[in-house]
Amino acid sequence: MKTTSADWRDWWNERAKPGFSDLDVDRGGPHLAEGSEHTATVNEELERRARAQLLAALELKPTDLVLDAGCGTGANFDAVSPKVREVIGIDFSEEQIARAHRRIVSEKLLNVKAQVGDMTKLPFPADSFDKVICASVLQYLDDAECEAAVSEMIRVCRNDGIIVIHAKNRTSLYGIALSLLRAIARVIGRKTVNDHYRSRRWYGRVLSEYGGQIVDYDAFGIFHFPPLAQSIVQRLLRLELQIVKRRFWKRYGVNYKMTVRVNKRPYIVVREELKSY
Repeated sequence: MKTTSADWRDWWNERAKPGFSDLDVDRGGPHLAEGSEHTATVNEELERRARAQLLAALELKPTDLVLDAGCGTGANFDAVSPKVREVIGIDFSEEQIARAHRRIVSEKLLNVKAQVGDMTKLPFPADSFDKVICASVLQYLDDAECEAAVSEMIRVCRNDGIIVIHAKNRTSLYGIALSLLRAIARVIGRKTVNDHYRSRRWYGRVLSEYGGQIVDYDAFGIFHFPPLAQSIVQRLLRLELQIVKRRFWKRYGVNYKMTVRVNKRPYIVVREELKSY
């Protein structure tokens, strides 16, 4: 089943309507299974780790202007805004931005703004931001849209700035299994959800083409395999948190986090040289 970014926008608009908490909306469904204290503990540990990794990767400074591309309800606002000059969030879902506005007001985040916008055509001049966050968004864009979004994030980020991208990793146990299951489903005429899992190599290639270099990475969901009951997934995540210490294995987590350093100089030089021919 072909699912366009417009379809995903409608899906997120519907998901963000009243009835769920902001955390439920950001995670795509109810955050905790009823009565699951174990699930709560694992999720809280993952949230702490993800937030700490994000802040460490961004290397935030008081003078920084930060773009949260695909900000959703603004889950990162409260962690980032006290450490920087200003945060601007952008999302294609009107309902998500409405929630983000309510969060800004309720949490009195005076240096945060949020607006509806298209990641593939960011409404900002080149070199506007010191840091860019893009968390769990790119899987809702097809390859052409994703490449456009990557190029736009690099365009609006200053040289030597940092972009932190959280993406779904096709070169993971979950990603490989999901590709096979979807291929089988298509053969037998079943509809599939068309979100996009891409390889680490794909991201590395596209980022480098536009002037970005992956300088660090992290991941979780190494043992995740579809379809597993939520209770089993949580046990596997707990096991992963306890035993996975070597950085090598993190390359195979389904939830892959890239820290990208922007260096547009080679890219700009090549483009200028091409113009002369």
